[in-house]
Amino acid sequence: MTLSGGNAWAVIVLAALFVYSIRFLGMAFGSRLPKNGPVKRAMDALPGTIFAALVFPGLAEAGLPGMAAAGVIFLAVRKTGSVFLAMILGMGTVALLRAVTGN
Repeated sequence: MTLSGGNAWAVIVLAALFVYSIRFLGMAFGSRLPKNGPVKRAMDALPGTIFAALVFPGLAEAGLPGMAAAGVIFLAVRKTGSVFLAMILGMGTVALLRAVTGN
């Protein structure tokens, strides 16, 4: 699919308007959200659920090495608090398991 010059600019402008309208509406109405109750709990859980929706399909596709690396990363961050160390350990885990399993 190709877009002509005018259509491409229209898509860019509409995407920019959409993104900034989301930001504006968040700032304008964010203070009006309930401070307790089920809506508050749902909004507090939203970042974690978005993260899970982005990460879990990739882990499933990565197979055993990816899932094992995710476990190593989780444990390393919890124990050391160092994201850099966790990343290095996770990459090492994937490399080691791929070398052992031949993937």
